[in-house]
Amino acid sequence: MNYVEEIKRESRQEGLMVGRVEGRQEGRVEGRVEGRVEGRQEGRMEGRQEGRVEGQVRTIEGLLRAGVTWRLIESATGIDEAGLRALKQQLTASSASNGAEDAE
Repeated sequence: MNYVEEIKRESRQEGLMVGRVEGRQEGRVEGRVEGRVEGRQEGRMEGRQEGRVEGQVRTIEGLLRAGVTWRLIESATGIDEAGLRALKQQLTASSASNGAEDAE
């Protein structure tokens, strides 16, 4: 192999190594950005769901305080006493998991 061919081969290998390193760096940056975007979207969706559940619980508790019967509440909301307990447990579990995530 002559000198020129040797230089070309070494240059090609060096270019490949540099390209791999740059590609990995770009991939890491893109991965972080995508992860942040997905995390934000997931957090928003979870927050909205939690807000809906919280609203249902508050509404039902307010109706009960106002003296509305369970029969009427269930007819209007589709949620019975067991359903209310389940919603409250869901909120408690959600708050506990959010607290654990905040601690990390």
